[in-house]
Parts: sequence; structure tokens; C-alpha cells
Amino acid sequence: MPAGPQDSFQERKRRLRASFIEQLPDRLRQARELLSALTAGERQDEPLSQLHLIFHTLKGSGASFGFDAINASAKEAEQTLREVLDGDRRLSPNLLADLRRHVQTLEELKLSVDSAMTADSGPRFALPAQRADEDGSNQRLIYLCDDDALLARDLSDQLGCFGYRVEPHVSLESLREAVLSRPPAAMIMDIMFPEGRDAGPAAIAELNARLDAPIPCLFMSMRDDFQARLRAIKAGGHAYCRKPVKAVELAELLDQLTSRGTPDPYHILIVDDDPDVGQFYAMVLEAAGMVTRVASEPERVPAILEDFDADLVLMDLYMPKCSGPELARVLRQIPGYLGLPIIYVSSETDARRQFKALQVGADGFLTKPIEPERLVTEVHLRAERMRTLRSLMIRDSLTGLFNHNTILQLLKVAMASCQRTERRLCLAMIDVDHFKAVNDTHGHPIGDQVLMALGRTLRLRLRESDIVGRYGGEEFAVIMTGLDAEQAKSIMDALRESFAAVTFLADGAEFHCTFSGGLAAFPEYGDPSALIEAADAALYQAKRAGRNRILIAHTNSRQ
Repeated sequence: MPAGPQDSFQERKRRLRASFIEQLPDRLRQARELLSALTAGERQDEPLSQLHLIFHTLKGSGASFGFDAINASAKEAEQTLREVLDGDRRLSPNLLADLRRHVQTLEELKLSVDSAMTADSGPRFALPAQRADEDGSNQRLIYLCDDDALLARDLSDQLGCFGYRVEPHVSLESLREAVLSRPPAAMIMDIMFPEGRDAGPAAIAELNARLDAPIPCLFMSMRDDFQARLRAIKAGGHAYCRKPVKAVELAELLDQLTSRGTPDPYHILIVDDDPDVGQFYAMVLEAAGMVTRVASEPERVPAILEDFDADLVLMDLYMPKCSGPELARVLRQIPGYLGLPIIYVSSETDARRQFKALQVGADGFLTKPIEPERLVTEVHLRAERMRTLRSLMIRDSLTGLFNHNTILQLLKVAMASCQRTERRLCLAMIDVDHFKAVNDTHGHPIGDQVLMALGRTLRLRLRESDIVGRYGGEEFAVIMTGLDAEQAKSIMDALRESFAAVTFLADGAEFHCTFSGGLAAFPEYGDPSALIEAADAALYQAKRAGRNRILIAHTNSRQ
């Protein structure tokens, strides 16, 4: 259908999201009935295929409508069922239990969405002080096994500060029982035990042979000989850390092994004068988890792009009034869209005409008719490249957070949005206490580890809607929408306490770091410059008051 006014599109989107949530209980009921019909050890392709289709639909719709947690849980269940249907995994009791847990997680998420949508027109989850993991819990479960009980407990506590729920075990038998009862997201394993110098890798190899799928494992040891490393590799080890283990480095490795979350879906703008064709492409791409907008009037594209942060534009070559190449020239004259990928879709097969069309700055040419699988692949590859290049330009190379210029731009955008919607916003400026002393005493590489650890703490423990950036040096900025100053202070205080509990190692010596912070709220401070200045003033007041604290700026009083 032709593109309507912006508010009309948003209203249709809202109704579709609400309809999706309304249908969710019935789909989950069907999933439970199908699971009840399945028996461990027996291949029953019909109910398996039906169950796979349900999770596949929930995955695609969840991504398309912005329900990221629903998308993530359904995606993992769908992948599991795909492996069973392909014969790569067997239908075991543990697997069925995992699928039932996914259904329960989705039911709980549905209740969360209901509550959020009742309070507001957009689906937002509750305001946690710690980001929820894909399985519905707040922390990913990790088993750590070391016969040194003190080390096991200390390292478990350290990793807990980085958002992991670590369960320590001091014997191989205790670990075996726990894994077979409830498999974790990953394991951390010592090499040497009373049972033998290589008992750790042997136990992991034995466990993985009994499981449907191997569990990611990190090995650690005082040993650094080739044989120890080789045994760890043969047992399926993904990493090897020499003791004493640095918690921040171990946490980075665990992030890589246990990250099951999906990135934000790609945003694709489709421009075609035939609304039915545009809607068809939209359906294909949305089924693959992308978010689309369809425009049948080329003159509306620049305005749409202001509101829709597109990763790629998919456009027809021949359109009345304004052809694809002409529209591409218009977009290339706008500074913000110089690098925006553009792909033509047309039945034009003449190579010279295709080349001429590409000369204006387009990135690819797809010839009709195009198979849905190829359309998804081509769009995904180019959108992914765009995301990568954009990330390199806007991210800090050390922490992976937004850089100074980007965080300032995002603050302006967030404040403008909150002004339109009359929502609250808080800016927190935080700074590592005595950071110069860390560099002077332990060296800049250790100082970098402290900054990386703080960046990780902020990424893991804040809401997905919060914006985190490295403002400069040891100073960070956090933009939180939908919260007042006291709510934001409570969250930042919890982060401050977690970070203070992290132990850093340098030349065999342990030390801790803290940070101080200042908070300023919108609309009390009405423009970005005033908000930053107020938050900075509160930060320096917190420093003068003794550090390791968060203070709130107020216009009617001095800190």
C-alpha cells in the first residue's frame, strides 16, 4: 500500500506489535502441547516441524517488532530444533527441558511486555539495574572448578561483578553432578587435581561425550607447558589462562563464548513505485529478522531517512518522475548519506545500463526475478559492512563504547526525543578515582585494563536503552531515558559498588579502583550544554567530597 503520513505508519506498527503480543499466548500454548507430544529418543518429524515453525515465527516477528528478548529466546529454541531436524542432535530429556524453559521464558516476557505496554504505547521492559540475559535470568550461569576453595570462591565473586553468576566447585565429582543436572553457559576448569596432573581436561572430555552438545570451556593452570595446553585443546578447550588469572581478561573471554544475543536488526528502506512489490520485499526481509520501511514516492525518501536510521536503501531502477539513479544522486549530495549503501533491483539485464546506473554511487545491482534467499543474503552482507564501517567511526577503540563526538550527538538526539514525548532523561558523568596514580604505579597497560573493566561493567549492567560512551581519558558518560535523578542515582550507585569490588592484578600485587559521578536531569536542565556542565560540576563536587560517590546537580541549590 502507498506510504502514508508518519504518524499513520507508527500507528499501524503499534497495532501490529499489539496483535503479535495478543497472539503470543496461543502460540505458546500450541508449543507446550507439541512438547508434551514429544518423547525423548524418538524422532517425530511432524510435531518437531510444527514446533520449529512456531519458534521461527516468534523469532522473526520478535525482531521485526522490536521485542529483542523474545527474538533472542525464540532464536535459540529454533536453532536447537533445526539441529534435531537435521539429525545433528538427538531428542534428549535435557533438550526437551531446555525447550520447555524457553516457552516459560517467553511467557514471562509476555507478562513484562503487557505491563510495559499498559503504562506506555511502546513496548519497554521494566527498569533493571542489571541487563537480563537471553534465558530470562539476570546473569549467565558459569561453573568454575578448582580444588583451591579460596581461589574458586574469590574468582567467582570477581566474575559476579562483571554480570556472571558463577557457581564454584572444588571437586570433579561435584562438577559432574551439576553439569548433568543443569548444563551451564560455560565452564572454567583447572588442569591439575588430586586425581592427576591432567584430570581437569580428562573430566571435561568425559562430560562432553555424555552431553548432546559440548559446553564451552576455559582452562586455567599454573602449568604453562606444551602438553598441558595440548590436553586442554584435545578436551575441547576454547582458551587457556595461566594463573594468577585476571578477572577482567577472563570476563572478556566468557563474553565471546557465551554471547547468544542477536545484534539490533538491520533497518532497510525499500523504494519502489509499485507498492505491492515493495511490500513483498518487506515481507521477505522482515521474515529474516530485519526492520523495513516502504516508500513509493521518491521525494519522501530524505524525510523518511531523518526518522528511520537505515542501514541500506533497496530501490527500483525505473520509477516515474524520479529514477533510481536520480534519487541516488540526491542522496549522495546530503552529507549524512554519502556512505549509505544503495542497491538497485530491476529487470534490466543490459550490462552497460547497469554499469551506468552504478556510476552514481550505488553499491550493487540485483536482477529481477530475485529469489528471496538471495535478496536476504545480498542485503545482509551490505548492511553488515555498513554497520562495521560505521562502528569503526563512532566507537572508542579501547573500550568499544561510543566516542566523544558520537555521545554528544546522541545526547542531542535523545534530548530532542524526550522533549517531544515529554519523557525524563538523566546524564551521568563518571570518572575513575586516582587514575593517574594507577598509571604511575602500575603502568599504562594496567590503566587500560581498568578502563576496559569499567566499560564492561557499564555495558553489562545498564539497560539496553541506555547510551554509554567514553567522554575522554578516564571519564565516561551515560544517557538514561525514562528515569528521574533518584532512580538513575540508585542504578549508578549499584554499578559503583560492583566496580569497587573488582580486584586488579599488577606484578603480583592486588588493587581496587573506584569511580565518582555527577548526575543532571532533563527537563531541569533544558539543553545539552547545560546538562553536561551541570553533570560535570556535580562530578567534581563528588571528587571534592571524598570520591567514590554519586551526587545530583540541582538548579536551585549548590552541591
